[in-house]
Amino acid sequence: MNGLTEERLRAAVSWQAFKEGKSLFERGAVVELKVGTDSWRGAVKAGTRPMRVSVTVRSATDIEVKCPCAMNRRTGEVCMHAVATALQVLAGPIEERAKQPEERVGRQPEVRAGRQRAAGGGDGVVELAWKVRFPPKWRQSVRRGRLNATLELREGREPGPGDGQLSAWLAKEGVEPKPVLHLQVAGERAADFLERLAGHCLVKAKEGGGLEIGSGRRVRLERLERKGERVMLVAEEDEGDWCEFGGTFWRADEGGLTRAGVGRMPAMLRASFSGLAQGGGIALALGEFLGNLEPLQEWLVFPEDSWLVRLKFVPAVSVVRLELEGSLNHLEAKLALGYGGVWVSPGLGVVEGLPRLLGERVEVRDFEAEKRAVNRIERAGFEVLERGSGRWVLKGEDAVVGFLTGVLPELRHEWEVVEGERFGHVAKQVDVVSPSIEILGSGEDWLSFDLKFQTNDGRSVPAEEVRKLLAGGRAKGGRKLVISNEVAQVIEPVFSDLELRQEGGRFETSARAGEVIREIRRKLAGGESVAVEEFAGAPGFVAELRPYQAQGAGWLLERVSRFGGALLADDMGLGKTVQTIGAVEVLLGSEREDSGVVLVVATASLLGNWKAEFAKFAPERRVWVMHGSGRDALRKKIGPGDVVLTSYGTLARDLAWHLKREYRAVVVDEASLMRNPDTDHAKAVCKMRSGSRIALTGTPLENGVRDLWSVFRFIQPGWLGGRKEFQERYEALLAGGDGAGVMERLRLKTSPFLLRRTKEQVAPELPEKILIDEYCELGADQQGVYRAFLEEGRRRVEEMEDAKQQGAARMRMLTALLRLRQTCCDLALLGNEKWSKLAEPKRSAKMVRLMELLEEAVSGGHRVLVFSQFQKQLVEIEKAVRGRGWESLRLDGQTRKRQELVDRFQADDGPPVFLISLKAGGYGLNLTAADTVIHFDPWWNPAAEMQATDRAHRIGQTRPVTVYRLLTRNTVEEKVVRLQAKKRELAAAIDESGGGDAAGWSLEELEGLMD
Repeated sequence: MNGLTEERLRAAVSWQAFKEGKSLFERGAVVELKVGTDSWRGAVKAGTRPMRVSVTVRSATDIEVKCPCAMNRRTGEVCMHAVATALQVLAGPIEERAKQPEERVGRQPEVRAGRQRAAGGGDGVVELAWKVRFPPKWRQSVRRGRLNATLELREGREPGPGDGQLSAWLAKEGVEPKPVLHLQVAGERAADFLERLAGHCLVKAKEGGGLEIGSGRRVRLERLERKGERVMLVAEEDEGDWCEFGGTFWRADEGGLTRAGVGRMPAMLRASFSGLAQGGGIALALGEFLGNLEPLQEWLVFPEDSWLVRLKFVPAVSVVRLELEGSLNHLEAKLALGYGGVWVSPGLGVVEGLPRLLGERVEVRDFEAEKRAVNRIERAGFEVLERGSGRWVLKGEDAVVGFLTGVLPELRHEWEVVEGERFGHVAKQVDVVSPSIEILGSGEDWLSFDLKFQTNDGRSVPAEEVRKLLAGGRAKGGRKLVISNEVAQVIEPVFSDLELRQEGGRFETSARAGEVIREIRRKLAGGESVAVEEFAGAPGFVAELRPYQAQGAGWLLERVSRFGGALLADDMGLGKTVQTIGAVEVLLGSEREDSGVVLVVATASLLGNWKAEFAKFAPERRVWVMHGSGRDALRKKIGPGDVVLTSYGTLARDLAWHLKREYRAVVVDEASLMRNPDTDHAKAVCKMRSGSRIALTGTPLENGVRDLWSVFRFIQPGWLGGRKEFQERYEALLAGGDGAGVMERLRLKTSPFLLRRTKEQVAPELPEKILIDEYCELGADQQGVYRAFLEEGRRRVEEMEDAKQQGAARMRMLTALLRLRQTCCDLALLGNEKWSKLAEPKRSAKMVRLMELLEEAVSGGHRVLVFSQFQKQLVEIEKAVRGRGWESLRLDGQTRKRQELVDRFQADDGPPVFLISLKAGGYGLNLTAADTVIHFDPWWNPAAEMQATDRAHRIGQTRPVTVYRLLTRNTVEEKVVRLQAKKRELAAAIDESGGGDAAGWSLEELEGLMD
């Protein structure tokens, strides 16, 4: 079998896969096996149904596996089911093995017994309650590579956390339960035993306290130095004992045992990890080190001040090559990506020369681009021919002709397309009729152009013949004449939708419709959109805009000045607010007395944020918040050049007053909230009188295309027709299945007035981590509870200080601060039934803003990590998330199968939201599928907050990560943030019990938080 042995199998697969596979094999889970020369097929019963696995052994280290299990489908690695069948192949046929006496190498005679049966006659393992004790000198045994333990049966007790795993291990090992069991294990058995003990609540050392068995321990590096093409790693000295059990490494100290790392150990560490863990050093090749950064971070903690953290990782420039060969009935495609002349299949192989260090930039393989290329070819109808081959197939004449006419012309502009001889001959038999637009002239409010039709070989086609083909007729001649998608799905329907006049063979239209004609012309030519003059700044505007932000502000001004309205739909975190403030400053003008007033409509949760942003970027501008009680008194104070902020609900209530005014500009934030045109606030917004209208949203399409019609009713009234007309022209056709063409027509019609950039498009302009503080205003209920706790806390602390009880005063202060923090988050955390029953907006201002951020993120295709220090808060968030129909995961102190949740989230089809607690998720997690992080409550220890953020923002992450902190105005949270700015080294955060260690905080600092 190509030199395969159990030892070589063990070396070729991960330790976890071998351990679980061997367990399946020993339990007799391999129920079928058919063996060939260098391959076999088998079935492994590992649950309710058998896993049918196919294995081919090309060499002792090259094993190809096909298995329906999640591990093999996701990574292609050798899974436990393949290992089980491999061991069965080495052991001999199933029927022969069944006749042999059971043997277990290294097993003590006294622990041999059969598997237990559950009460009721089932096949499950009896879960018994155990107490586990290690001897007083257990660490000495561990140093020698052995583990001694005594298991005491707690008869009459219900099994606790971890007892089920321990009982299963005993059954697997054939150990008969007795009141007292003395175990001595080593190697893989010791590793397996410790894995099953993880999370057990009763592991103790004799004559000592409790012990914790955990995982995810990383070696902290003291130095990380680059010397030419080598990297030197030197670890900090560690007072613990490091030992190896069956290929896994464990750190032992007085508190217990912790397994090193997460997942499979990188090969480069295997030979030297033990020495490194005990304060040693190793040298690695620079390319090898950079190419394995992601797995290395699961085993090592890099110094925060090393050269590595200054590096910026960027995707290397790649070229997509598409090779086509076949006929009109069967077309095969081969996809490859080229990096500087090195060609690889998407997601497969190794790119020689990458990663590549260039100064402080590291070019890495662009897996996102490779994934997009695969998605593009599959959307065109191709199906994979053979997994891992990089080849796809498209069958059927209609499908191939549709690809020729609709997709291939676009791909020729973007990719390197190579047509085989046979396909090239077939393609020449098809003449594709495409349009050509020539701009003849333009003025302030008109555009003149000519429209022609020609085949792919340059032959002109009369418009009458095109109309005949569109009507279903046939063209003359032997070759197949086919109308391109641009004609059938775009030109004809869009032209009929625009107000065009035709005179003397040429067309004339309005300037607004002319923008659509220009966009169609650019699309046909495969060119980029015409660049708009960048924003040049304004008096009183103090922000330094990034290049894409300057372009966005300039585009807003140009669209508003020429056409009266525009929709800025940039991705979340790209700065729509600051771009808009820049445009508003130009519209108002700092020295114009008749400049008018700008109205900004936003959600109530964002009013404070808008005011803070104006104060930051346009500090001289007077800004009024018209929301809540007392707003009537503000009306007389509003003057020319001012900005008025109001909420959707307040606008509807104050509509009569607003209709008496003519605003210089009306800005609508979170414009997706207008998606239902029948709501009072959507109607109110559209009634505002202004010549300049700006809408902002990160999700222009959420529920359907009607969302766009509702927004355009505000920014470009009448442009998409009446509601009934829009429904017939777009919505009904989409519902009938005519998706691609209808959406393209709608995109063209809206493109002149809609600007959207994603983080990926502007990534070179962005830092790797975008930090945004989102301030929320407490509602009346939260404010009332906050004041009551604040006053009560002050009173109790003062009483203890007067009695000279400084220690008690400090503890009382910490308890009071905990209550204030919980109040800032959610009244449901306080355990009061009355407050818990309040509606979500009254109970938690942060929850309202969080749901808005999540809605924008989920609709925009982002993956989000939400962190909170309060486990109960995560439960409340989970209820709200599921109530809105979004899938989510939650990881907290009660979670046992952490890695399963991580794998589910990291999968391509994983849920969009992952809720994580500080204690459970602060370390050991690699969650790079997320590009958005939201801290629901500020972590008073910035190092802990950064550690949590780095679950997504890892060294080597090529996408920008947006990090939001939700904060409440005029509360202890705002004061802590200010204190952090002055004093970066703060103590650990106060925990949920109120007894957290606040060492490092002076009494004066704590008292200042309650002023």
